[in-house]
Amino acid sequence: MNDAAAPAPVQRAHRLEIFVDGSNWNLALIRESFHFQVDLNLLATRLSRGFHFVKLRYYTSPLPNQTSPAYRRQQQFFDELRRSRRIDLVLGRHEPRRDEEGNRYFVEKETDVNLAVDMVLGACEDRFDVAMLVAGDTDYVRAIHALKARGKRLVWCPLPGQRHTNLLSQVCDEQKELDERFLRTCIKRRPVPPR
Repeated sequence: MNDAAAPAPVQRAHRLEIFVDGSNWNLALIRESFHFQVDLNLLATRLSRGFHFVKLRYYTSPLPNQTSPAYRRQQQFFDELRRSRRIDLVLGRHEPRRDEEGNRYFVEKETDVNLAVDMVLGACEDRFDVAMLVAGDTDYVRAIHALKARGKRLVWCPLPGQRHTNLLSQVCDEQKELDERFLRTCIKRRPVPPR
């Protein structure tokens, strides 16, 4: 093996921004049957150990059915994120479509593009030295190349069930596994009611 071709390990104490594809995140947790809610502030703390943490940016879209209980829960979650000075919530949208039988369905739009653009802008504006990507979508590969061309490093955090996305593992500088054991250290604790 040629050691000169291997990327150098990511240096700690560098400025870190974390980019989370919220839609990929939620689908991975559902698919892997994780029945607990992750505290994103705690996740940011755990992921940023050894770095100078700058910000966690969470990308998703509001659910289209505004009368559903799931929509209300999602809005409560968004409100929690908005109250955190450590997290930026970036919203896309759901676009209505019709299938061949005329049934209506929705397609999430803008989430991937928002994340990719913010990652590249952050590199160009020198907001971070290291970007940490919590996603499993290979659509981000070109954005990763762009930020690396600006001298930035990328740590890829595969989502549960996405450990074998070869293209992402080839372009990242480091990989940090987000397995169930790690995620259980980030479980959201319910506040203890006053006595």
